[in-house]
Amino acid sequence: MIRRVLDFVIILLFVWICSIGGLWLIDYLIIPLKIPGIEQAYIVNIVQVVISTVLVLLWLLLWKKLATWMFWRAIGDRRLLD
Repeated sequence: MIRRVLDFVIILLFVWICSIGGLWLIDYLIIPLKIPGIEQAYIVNIVQVVISTVLVLLWLLLWKKLATWMFWRAIGDRRLLD
């Protein structure tokens, strides 16, 4: 029982830490991004959106891998109890 709660807490902490870190990264690094030699604002905006999208997709992939790993670990432990 404690292990299930601990697994849930680990996933919850991962999601919160990554969300706050990702928002900080977007706010302080990506939004003020200036590309030398490019005067058109729309190109910089497209680059900002692409970088932010890649960060979000990477976060979702890591979250899925963590949840899948914990799920199969819990299933494996359950088989040992039967």
